[in-house]
Amino acid sequence: MTKLLANQRMQTLRRTLKQAGLDGYITVSHLEQRYLSGVELSKGEAVFLITPTKAYCITKKLIVAKMASTKKFLQTIDVPYGSMIAGALSLIKQKKLGRVAFDPAQVGFETGELFLKHKLVRTCSLVGDMRMQKYTDEVANLKKACQIAAQAFEEVKPQIKTGMTEEEVRILMALAMLKRGADSVPFNIVCFGENTADAHHTPSKTRKLKKSEAVLMDFGCFYEGYTSDMTRSWWHGDKAPAAYTKLWNIVDTAHRAGVKALRPGVSAGTIDKVTRQVIEEAGYGKEFSHTTGHGIGLQEHDRPILRAGAPDILEENFVVTVEPGIYFDGRWGIRLEDSYLITKTGSKKLTK
Repeated sequence: MTKLLANQRMQTLRRTLKQAGLDGYITVSHLEQRYLSGVELSKGEAVFLITPTKAYCITKKLIVAKMASTKKFLQTIDVPYGSMIAGALSLIKQKKLGRVAFDPAQVGFETGELFLKHKLVRTCSLVGDMRMQKYTDEVANLKKACQIAAQAFEEVKPQIKTGMTEEEVRILMALAMLKRGADSVPFNIVCFGENTADAHHTPSKTRKLKKSEAVLMDFGCFYEGYTSDMTRSWWHGDKAPAAYTKLWNIVDTAHRAGVKALRPGVSAGTIDKVTRQVIEEAGYGKEFSHTTGHGIGLQEHDRPILRAGAPDILEENFVVTVEPGIYFDGRWGIRLEDSYLITKTGSKKLTK
C-alpha cells in the first residue's frame, strides 16, 4: 500500500469530517489505521485521532520507528505503554476539539463507554463507507491475492487423490499459496462427501477422500493486507450422479445471473435477488441458506453484503464475491464463488 494513496485517503476523511461538522474522529481499529496510514499495525498498537486539518498517531515508543514513513501526513506521539487512549483523550482536550466522533462497531464496550463519558459522539461506518470503493493500490493487491489463490488451486487440484484426508489437501493449498507470496492463509476449507453440505466446515484429519464423491474447497489468502476468496465444487472419481450434475448446473446458472447483473448503480440487494431467483425457481430456495456474496478487502467478509434488501449501491472499484450454493445435509453441497472488480460498465473476474 503506497503512502501517497494512504495520504489521499486521510485527506478524504478530513474533508468528510468537515462536511459532517465534526472536529475529529478517533479510531482504535488496526484495519482502519492501516487503511489511513499504509502501515501494518496490530490490534492495540496505536490510537489515531484525525481532525479536519491534522492527523495524530498516539502510540508506544517501540512503534514510533514503524510510523516514520507517514510523518508528512501523520504526526506520531509516543506515550507510556497502556495510556494511548488516555493520551488521545488528553490531546482532544488540549486542542479544544468539540464534536469528536467514534464508530461503536470498531471499539469494545468499555472503550465505547469511556468515549461517551468524555462526550465523544457516535458515528456509523465513517471509514467503512470509504473502504468499499478501492484505490488503485488496493485493487492491485486484491488482484494479486486472487491470482495467488487461483494459481495455487490449479496446482493442487491434480494432486488430490483418493485416500487423502481433508487436512492433507488443506495443507497442500496453504503451502501453494504461501510459496507464491501470500502473507497468510486466513481460511482454507476442504470438504469431502457429506461434509460439503457444511458451508463452513473445518477440515478433518481423518476424513479420507473416497473413490467417487463430491468435493468442495473454499479458500483465499492475504497479500499486502488484502484478501482473496473463491470456492470450487466438483465430483471426484467416477462420473457424477445425474442429481449432482443437475444441481451444479443450477448453481452455475445462478452464479452467471448474479455476475451479469454486477455494475455500478445496482444495489447489493438486487444482486442477491437476481441470483437467488434462479435457485428458487428451480425449487431449491430453502437449500440456499446464506447470502449471495460480500465485499473483500482488508477483511475476507467486508461491505457491501449481497443480501436480500441490502441498500448499498455498487460503484466502480468495489470488489465483491458472488457465491450461490445449494446444500443437502448428510449428502452434498455445491457452491461456486469468484471475486469481481466492478468496472465502469460491468465487472471483471479476478479469480481467473
